[in-house]
Amino acid sequence: MNVQLVNSLVEVVLNLSPEYQKLFQSRLHTRQVETATHKNLTPTEKAEQFRQWVAQLPKSSVVGLPTEASWRENIYGDRGV
Repeated sequence: MNVQLVNSLVEVVLNLSPEYQKLFQSRLHTRQVETATHKNLTPTEKAEQFRQWVAQLPKSSVVGLPTEASWRENIYGDRGV
């Protein structure tokens, strides 16, 4: 095992801004889930992994598009049709 490499990686991550640390952790978790899903998991295990993945997503308010965004003239512009 390359302990020096692991220690260096820990230092690099700790020197990241909190925002980038969260991004790093999210990407690492995603990779771990991807790796685990390549195994033969039972449906129950897959469901639990999905729940864990959803639980780590940011808890933010729902942001939607304004109603005007779906109006035809705003999608296609004024083409005179």
